[in-house]
Amino acid sequence: MVKIPLRHEFRRCYKVKAIRGKVFLCCLSVVLIVFVSLSFTAEGGEDGLFSKIMINPIKGDKHAPDFSLKDLNGNKVGIKQFKGKIIFLNFWATWCAPCKEEMASLEVLHQQFKEKNFVLLAISVDYGGLKSVQEFMDKHRYTFPVLLDPKSEALDLFNVKGIPTTFIIDKKGRMIGRAIGPRDWKSQEVVSLVNLLTAK
Repeated sequence: MVKIPLRHEFRRCYKVKAIRGKVFLCCLSVVLIVFVSLSFTAEGGEDGLFSKIMINPIKGDKHAPDFSLKDLNGNKVGIKQFKGKIIFLNFWATWCAPCKEEMASLEVLHQQFKEKNFVLLAISVDYGGLKSVQEFMDKHRYTFPVLLDPKSEALDLFNVKGIPTTFIIDKKGRMIGRAIGPRDWKSQEVVSLVNLLTAK
């Protein structure tokens, strides 16, 4: 029997471990892809998640109407500047109890996805304008973007009949869903939906 010198033995062991490591990582990647796919399939994909969250799908190629509203800093903001991102467009008011019910979960959603291809725009329809809205945001320490619509211009453009109402707009600016009434926007179903939409 011819013994392999120690240096060669070490190199051979290193190569074997490296190969095993690559195989393990490859298998792990496959398992993760299958798991994610099965998760979305089990939930029925986008339509299934819409159903669970009680979001009404908007079919067809209906683009969101553009608008120009001021934010709390006086800057004008419109839909078009967020093209390429998933938009959750929420209509609300400080005097609306059901609206206030979902605000905390909207903040959680905003914090979780603000660095991704996602934006939450909360349009306040308070007649009082800036002062009451700013006081409300400061009191509850909410940080998501708020736009002011005291004359209900955007409210009418989107044909909103009651608040809170939330529209989901895809990366191409098309309205794909509408939720009427409060939701738990931090739920696992919502998180899965945002992940699915932003990954498209």
